[in-house]
Amino acid sequence: MLHLIKALIRTGLRHRGVTLVCAYLVLLLVSSVLISLVEPDGSALTHPEQALWWSIVTSTTVGYGDIYPSSMPGKIVAVLLPMFMGIGLGAAFITHVASCLIERRDKQMHGEKPYTGTGHILLVGYTPETEYLAGQIREDGSYREKDVVILADLARHPMPEEEGCFFVKGRPDTTRALKRANVSTASRIVIHTGSDEISLFALINALKYKDEACEITVRCLSTQSLDTFSSVPGRFETIMQMTAEMMVQAMQDKVHIPLQILLKNDANEEIYFVTIPDIGPNQTWWPLHNYLNERYGYLSFALRHPDGRVQVNPPAQTQVTPGCGIWLIALERPLTLAWPG
Repeated sequence: MLHLIKALIRTGLRHRGVTLVCAYLVLLLVSSVLISLVEPDGSALTHPEQALWWSIVTSTTVGYGDIYPSSMPGKIVAVLLPMFMGIGLGAAFITHVASCLIERRDKQMHGEKPYTGTGHILLVGYTPETEYLAGQIREDGSYREKDVVILADLARHPMPEEEGCFFVKGRPDTTRALKRANVSTASRIVIHTGSDEISLFALINALKYKDEACEITVRCLSTQSLDTFSSVPGRFETIMQMTAEMMVQAMQDKVHIPLQILLKNDANEEIYFVTIPDIGPNQTWWPLHNYLNERYGYLSFALRHPDGRVQVNPPAQTQVTPGCGIWLIALERPLTLAWPG
């Protein structure tokens, strides 16, 4: 019996909110039954529904005064049950809810809560440039509505005021931390830990668990590490140390950085990479080039075939099929394109 009582107490402590709600419901039931029994005939409180209504408004300190006990026993019940005990239970429940919210916020601030969303941008590692990099990613049109999750071994959330930015605490090169950041459902993974060794292990582990459609961009700090990164099997992009703007541009549009710098002009135009999801049969490069220029003002200059071959300024009659990708110059990212049928 003693063990049963201890078990009930432990269960009540673990589920304090449920216990408080149940206790409050029992209080309403008992006070409603007692007040209906002790009140004299003719009192509205002898009716069960009226007694329940009175118990609720009294225990919540609303006290409309439309119904009240007229006998001394009824007043004693009112003082002991819905007034003193009801107010105490209500205050305890409100305090419990507030502490739960504070605890939840505290766990989020310290990265103790796993990320459960999907389709997010996962930034693996933290450097002095991470905050600026996250801002550049959110400014990109195709990423603006996606959550940004920072996985880093930090004491607190580095960007707590940034909307849509989440923090998961952990070593970025461990599978446990990557799983807590929900690496398997990420739409894009960017690895920039500030150490080529840590980035290498993070890359190997991320390749194991990522979704097939998810693309990985890993930042390499030393040219001596390039051969090591290149020896890792799997699909990913390796880029050298660069500014945040160039890094976002490279990971999204697969542009070779020297070429990007040469082609950038004073009109604020940028190079973008677009995959062709659907296009009519017998389409060739030059008619498509003219179509994009006349309809949208875009200047296309290179074509990537589904097998990975890249042609810069391809011959006019080069076949263009669904799954091909094109590089083009535009004032802003082309998010919606109508392809010729």
